[in-house]
Order: sequence, then structure tokens, then C-alpha cells
Amino acid sequence: MSLQQRTNHGPQIGIVLLTALFVYGLVNYKNADLDFVKDKSWLNFPGATAQENGIHFDSLGRVITHQDGSLGQPNPPVNFMGEHLEVIGDFKITATLLDIDKQASIRFYSMPPIIYDQWRFEYPSIDITIDVDAGLLIARIWDGSSSNSMDIRTYKISPESKSIITLENNDNQFYISLNNKVLGSMPDHNIFDKGTIWFGIDSFAQGTGFTLASLFSKAVGTGQVKIISAPVFVRDRSDPNSLQNLADAHPRKLKIGAAVSIGLLFTDEEYRDLALNQFGIWTPENVMKPQFIHPEPDTYMFEEADQIVDIALKNDIIVHGHSLVYHKSNPEWMENSPKGQRQEIMVNHIKNIVSHYKGKVAQWDVVNEALSNKYALYENNGSGLEEHIWFEAMGEKYIDLAFRTAHEADPSAKLYLNDYGLERDGQRWDALVSLVKRLKQRGVPIHGVGFESHIYTDGDYINPEQLEEHMKVLAELGLDSRISEIDVTGDDPQEQINQYKLVLDVCLRQPRCTAYSTWGITDLYGSTTRSDRYPLVYGTSLLWDTEMKTKPAYSALQNRLRSGY
Repeated sequence: MSLQQRTNHGPQIGIVLLTALFVYGLVNYKNADLDFVKDKSWLNFPGATAQENGIHFDSLGRVITHQDGSLGQPNPPVNFMGEHLEVIGDFKITATLLDIDKQASIRFYSMPPIIYDQWRFEYPSIDITIDVDAGLLIARIWDGSSSNSMDIRTYKISPESKSIITLENNDNQFYISLNNKVLGSMPDHNIFDKGTIWFGIDSFAQGTGFTLASLFSKAVGTGQVKIISAPVFVRDRSDPNSLQNLADAHPRKLKIGAAVSIGLLFTDEEYRDLALNQFGIWTPENVMKPQFIHPEPDTYMFEEADQIVDIALKNDIIVHGHSLVYHKSNPEWMENSPKGQRQEIMVNHIKNIVSHYKGKVAQWDVVNEALSNKYALYENNGSGLEEHIWFEAMGEKYIDLAFRTAHEADPSAKLYLNDYGLERDGQRWDALVSLVKRLKQRGVPIHGVGFESHIYTDGDYINPEQLEEHMKVLAELGLDSRISEIDVTGDDPQEQINQYKLVLDVCLRQPRCTAYSTWGITDLYGSTTRSDRYPLVYGTSLLWDTEMKTKPAYSALQNRLRSGY
């Protein structure tokens, strides 16, 4: 059993209560009301605080900015860390909301959305929002065909201090009531055909919130509802053929890892088993990036990252934090901050996060993708550094300050600079070596460099001799190396095998290569899935395909690990 721990909002859930919930989740209930507030299942939910009259939710304003810099996509949280419902037939859900400042939203998902490396895929869902200032109740349905809702109904209301919202699904219709008065109905668009319902909560206006006093679910007519509890996360990791166990049997004892998604750990059993059984080091894919963990100036959202760290440590898996400073993942408030305040913002951001995980997160990508892809920045002995908000405010010294701050917050953590395109010769590699030498000369506490090793086109092909030479250069400078984000497009299966295997071969031969991590686990959730495409257009770059079956490249890695030096 995995005890889920909160660090900011509320107490731990007791062992007796968790045990009761696991048993409770095995029972069908046809007519009984199932209470989702009484049992405190929201205590790991971002922005939630237990109070005498219910669970209070603060506004988070979570938004995802796509990696291409396009405008943010709303990212309200989902309670995948608590209980959810399994339903057959018709049902009714009733929520009592108190003390709504401006807006309050409760959303019912057929499945939690998937975060595909900074964009959000929306499964079917229905959201009910009360807008106090406008005097409106708004119902929106997503049907899984777009990031935007496809059916919207708006009802004029007179907001009260206590708002009882009822959603009844009956004979393929949703009936929406407020304070026991039916406001209207809309087709259910078959959004709950999968038979599961997950809960989400949000308050959109910054600095506001509301209290959820009760949340009941009940079967209607011949329908059935059942509570499904959070999964157990401790696994038997003894399979001798897993990647990490093969690596442990190898003389080098290399750590084999992957980027992992917190939502998928809770919602997909096959994904969870692979993450727990195959790897010895995890990189949180998104939840530690600035826009996810620090969405507003005074808001740190540790809850989801806490869960990854807690699960990893319970299974003797190392956590590599990603990433403290990353210009493509800043929340809007950081991007719009006054230039004169940016140093203080960056320092406080790093200090608060690294201190929070002191002694738990063993390694950090302190600065991610510092180098630019603009040719002009390398000309005339240019540094090649990306001219983002931190560089504009502090110049190159932002890197020094970031590493020094992280080191002061946790002197035991290993600190990395992580970037792409470092595997081959050229101006990007030359700029990286020059930067590292300057950092070392200034006494900056940098311990290693991460080679992202994304291989997506013919031009991305990695020459193993050049990669090995680059690792030797870093070793001579006193630095470790790690393969931090490797994934290889599988259009040519043999080339995919060769690239995965050759890069591992280099890492095994170089004594200061500390880890070999893939950027994801399965193509079903891989970062090369096309952004904002419905239906999903999957990538082909990972070791497990969209059906969770291993590819020949996986077997090639197993065989290389078995072969010794």
C-alpha cells in the first residue's frame, strides 16, 4: 500500500482509513450515496486544504504554454490521486459548493487528460461552472475530438452562498440542477461510455477559491456505481530481465531510466508496471517544470511532483529533477515580470523547489537548453546562449547563479546542465565546451552535462565515436555525462535498434557516464505525438509501442547489457 503524503495542504491520510478505502472500492453500490469529501480523498489535490466544513480549493490558474511558444492551454487539475467512479447505466452526482469568491468549476472526466510533453489531450468530459459576477451557470461538454468544448449551455442564475449542483445522467441526457431546481438538459454525447468518471476542480480567478462541502454519487434506476481507490505502488522488482536489473548485473552498474508522467502512473496499470519494474531512475516529464510547479507568483504546486518522488523512493528508484530553469516552460507571470525583479524571482524559485526536495531528489537539471538554435548568436565568437528573460536580465551569469543557488539549497544533489545537439561536432558542441570551461574557472558547482540524444531525422544520427570523444572531453574537465532524453524515430526499425544500442554502448564504456534515460516509455504517451491533433497521431520513437508491446530495440538493449564490457 502506498501512503500518499501532502507537504503543503493538510495532514496525512491514516493507514486505517486507506485500508478501509481499498476494501470499500471493491463493493458495488446501487442506491447508496457515495461521499467523496467525507473520506478526504482530495488531500493530495493541488491547491486543496481540509477545513471543518469541507475541502477548500484555491485558484491555481494553471496553463500550459506549448514548446513552440504559442498561447497557453488551460490545465485545471484532476483528482487522479484519489478515488474515482466506475459506472454502469444512469447515475446522479451532487456537489455542494460554499463561499464562491468569483468562479467555481467542477468537472467530470471519462478519463483524466494526458499531458504530452507540454500539451494537453482532452478526453470526453463535462464541466459545470458558476460565475458569480455574471450570474451564470455554464455547462460545457468535450467529446474527445478537440481541445475545445463542443456543446455549451448557459443558464441565468441568482448566486447564493450555498450552491448545490446536481448532474443526472438519465436515458442519454444530462439534467443540470442548481439548489434542487432543474435548469435544463443537454445530450450526453455518450461521453461516459468507458464507464469511469474522474473528478476535477478549479477556480479561475487569481487569488480566489471556494469550498466543496460535499460530493455524492448515486446510481439511478438500474444503474450501478462503484468507488475505485488509488492503486498500490510497491512492486516486486526482481525480474532478472528488466533493463535495470540487467544493468545492475553488469560491471558498470549503470542507471537505466525514463521520463515518467504522474497522471499515467495512477491511471494506466500497464504503464505503471513498466515504470516501476524496468527502471532505476525517473525524470518527471513535466510536473517540475516552472509553469507546472510554480503557476502563480505565490503558488507552488508540489502535490503532483511529491507523488512521483514518494512513489520512486518507496521503490528504490532515484529521482532526477527536471528542470529548474527552462525558458520554454515559464508561466506567463514569469515571462511578463519586470527585468529588475527577475534575478530575485529565479533565485527564489530554485531555492524553494530544491529545498523542498532536499535529500529526496538526488540530481537536477539546473539549466535546461541554455544554447540557442539561432546561427547568428554563435558568429564572431558569440556564446551561442539563448537570449531569453533570464539572459536579458543577468547575462551569462544567470547560469552561475542558478547552479550556486541549487547547491546552497541542497549541497548533496548532483547538478547538471542539459541540452540537445551535443552528441556531434560543430558550433553547438564548441559553445558548450567553452561555456563549461568558463563555469569551472569561476568555481560554479556544476557536476555534469546531459546529452538529450533525440534522434528524429537523418540529420540527428549520432556518431558513436564523436559522442564518446565528447564524454572524454567532459571527463577531463571533471564532469560526469548522462544520456538524458534519448528517443529514436522508428521509421527504420534497424536504425532505431542501432542508435539505441550504439549510444548505450558508448555510455557503458565511459566510466563517467552515469545514466541512460529514455524520454518516455511507450509510443502511446510519447512526446513525439503530434501536438493538438485529434484523433491522436502517435510517434514511433520509444521502446514500447502503442499497444505496450516491446520493440526489437528493447531486446537489443537487453542483449547489450548482458554482454558485459
